[in-house]
Amino acid sequence: MKLKFICYLICFIFLLPACTLSKGTSTAQNGDYTIVGKNLKIKNDNKDFVLLDNKDALAASGLYYATWVTGTPEAYENSDGDTVDLYDAQLYLLSGEAEDDTEAQENLDSWLDAARSKYDITDEKTEIFNGQEYLITTYNCKGDTNPYSNGISAFGISGNNAVCIELTCRKNFGKELKPILTGFLNNCYYNNKYYD
Repeated sequence: MKLKFICYLICFIFLLPACTLSKGTSTAQNGDYTIVGKNLKIKNDNKDFVLLDNKDALAASGLYYATWVTGTPEAYENSDGDTVDLYDAQLYLLSGEAEDDTEAQENLDSWLDAARSKYDITDEKTEIFNGQEYLITTYNCKGDTNPYSNGISAFGISGNNAVCIELTCRKNFGKELKPILTGFLNNCYYNNKYYD
């Protein structure tokens, strides 16, 4: 069960950024907030990034995924031969709601291992945003099949909830990634008890 869950996570984290579709999305909105899973809400205050997708297809496994994009999409053929929309930058969030904090840590560790093997990490540092501690990693994207050039990620645990929040961009994006991610993290609100 855990191996299957980890495989889903790795697929969502590291394969979907370059494969975002513009159709068939579902969104969970509550006024000025986007709700992701049962434990996290994000205040929508960065008008440059638009919520594209908020999925709970793997909710039975405690996995939730949301993505925000900026820029005009361009058609792009991914490594599977599918034509998808490619944006100037994409911020996506993966939330894993575990049975306990030990499982949450295992999920986070597996995501970190996958990131370290997939990307050329240039820096790692622990920082606190909005009262929540994250490991912030900056990196360059490796391989010819990834259309994004570089990115920055935040990995954290709040109670039984592990999150990976990643911002990747194309070479021509022209904006600093750290302030964008910092603004996003300062607008994340965790509830360690499940919403009813």
